[in-house]
Amino acid sequence: MKIFGERVKQTLKEQGITQKKLAESLNIRTSTLCEWLNDHNEPPMQIIVDIACALCVSTDYLLGLKDYDFILIFFSA
Repeated sequence: MKIFGERVKQTLKEQGITQKKLAESLNIRTSTLCEWLNDHNEPPMQIIVDIACALCVSTDYLLGLKDYDFILIFFSA
């Protein structure tokens, strides 16, 4: 899941968020997050969803299924 780590790191950089801050928001150790971002281990699916929500991007983007990094929200009256 090499693309996952790369995309999370890039998104963190773009948003000015540290790995430590993301780890704290997910209630995990920074070392655990680093393992995932450096492809030493794979995160559970729920953590992938949580990371996507924390960074306001789609899971498809983080997993390399889509090349855009935003979530479209549609409102209907």
